[in-house]
Amino acid sequence: MSRRRGSQLCSVLGLVSAFVLALGDGAAAAAAPVQPVRSCASLTTVALSAVDAQVSSAADYTENGALFCQVKGYLSPTTQFTALLPQATWLGDYLQQGCGGYCGHSEVGLGDPSRTSLHQAPYEPLQRGELVVAADDQGHEGPGTLWGKEDLILRLVYGYRSEHDLSRAVQALIRDYYGRGPSHSYFDGVSDGGHEALMVAQRYPREFDGILVGSPANNWTEFAGIYSAWLVRVNMDAGGHQILDSAKLPALHAAVMKACADANGVIRDPRACTFRPAAIRCPAGVDRPDCLTARQVRVVRGLYRGPTYRGRNLYDGGEPYGSELAWDGWITKPADDARWPQDTGAYGLADGYIRYLARWHNPPASFSLRDLRFTPALYRYLRPLAGLYDSTDPDLRAFRAHGGKIILYHGWADQGLSPWATTNYYSAVARLMGGYRTIQSFSRLYMIPGLYHCPSPCGNVPTGDPAIKVDLIDELIRWVEQGQAPQNVTFPVSQQTTGSPITSLTVSPFNPLAPAPRNNGLNTGYRYLFRRDVYRPGRELWCHQSGRRLVCSQAASGSTARPQTARPR
Repeated sequence: MSRRRGSQLCSVLGLVSAFVLALGDGAAAAAAPVQPVRSCASLTTVALSAVDAQVSSAADYTENGALFCQVKGYLSPTTQFTALLPQATWLGDYLQQGCGGYCGHSEVGLGDPSRTSLHQAPYEPLQRGELVVAADDQGHEGPGTLWGKEDLILRLVYGYRSEHDLSRAVQALIRDYYGRGPSHSYFDGVSDGGHEALMVAQRYPREFDGILVGSPANNWTEFAGIYSAWLVRVNMDAGGHQILDSAKLPALHAAVMKACADANGVIRDPRACTFRPAAIRCPAGVDRPDCLTARQVRVVRGLYRGPTYRGRNLYDGGEPYGSELAWDGWITKPADDARWPQDTGAYGLADGYIRYLARWHNPPASFSLRDLRFTPALYRYLRPLAGLYDSTDPDLRAFRAHGGKIILYHGWADQGLSPWATTNYYSAVARLMGGYRTIQSFSRLYMIPGLYHCPSPCGNVPTGDPAIKVDLIDELIRWVEQGQAPQNVTFPVSQQTTGSPITSLTVSPFNPLAPAPRNNGLNTGYRYLFRRDVYRPGRELWCHQSGRRLVCSQAASGSTARPQTARPR
């Protein structure tokens, strides 16, 4: 080799080495914590009027040894929020947390990434203070739905606007505090938080890079107004008392697991189960905890099948096989509970929704769930405001075009939200957007055997049978930031009631277009009357206030096409 060529080669190698070192320095710099450019206390003076927000307080706050600037404030008109901004450990990402039920609280959680599910595994970077994290109360403080009785604006804040408002405000706070915006933004929510997660993907597709959707209450109108009401009514006798009480659940669950679980005590797919409740019917004139009376057999059949009208379903399915222990507190109570059904989860959701949220004009104060008739007319009665609350639009093309990644999961043993509402939604996404394989470029769905909706306060039960902790936020972040799409995911198992003990459970991505099991079981062959109407694009209502009127349209926000007008009472 000539000296000149050697010299040239050395020069090239030197340039490459310098370039590699520069990349290394850049990577090291990117990994280094981002430091604030102003004091925590000074955030009380930040002007957030452009995003309709105001800071109430900003103070030092320490958790898990990490120092945060805890910011509390409100978003117009009344949404309270809390944000934790790391003072020395921020690595550049933002996590927004959803809420559950009717929300009404604005604390954040560093233990469960979703803050309210109680079944998601801790995410260590969140606990170490490496992410900014924020949450809100969805426009009101306190439980229940009384806030919606007189204030129509709060209904749309709860229905679709709160998470968009929070995202804008916290992104502005981040820029003011650190002098730059987040590298990536994530959303994680379960139940109503899953409803919020799908809502931001559908309505505000450029706000988040990664979204984790857990057991979503997407078909909210039918979930709260029909399904939850059915769970109460199907178990109610003529005197208003429960027919099936919690004492019967262990024997029922044991019989289902014996009939349907595999050798490891796992019901892999409740659609393949053919258990018949009559198999454990008590002898005539007998009522013991280890068997079901004839009336209780009818109740259990109704729970598994869901609300029906002339053999067709008024909602996506019913209670899944394997969920029985979790009915305690959600559907049933001990036999001597004089407050049933008012102290069950299903009653609170249904009564609160129909009484104060479902229609522009509320039903009379004398309204009772016993007034409902489970016919298609009930669906039509609830339709006018479904566009405020439902996050069932399958058109995620704008989210995909933004580069977003979304992971959905649902428990096959979810006692609160029937898992078929999620499989039906994901099926609609696949059909609209080019098929199952095509949508794998940006989305995944995991149907998790045995997973309940949530443990306490949903009921005095573990996370499922088998009991696991969902660990998917790290899968989502790797997908967004490293391009590593999740495949089979393994979750640790902490306890189970049946079969040879296992230490883990592996779940593969679910294809909703694959043929479902066909048999005589009560969890298959559902024919949902309104599936095509519910899971189609363009049904959202967009509302704005005009004087004392709320003007709503099915077109984009600000349009006057197809207006609906309501006045506060």
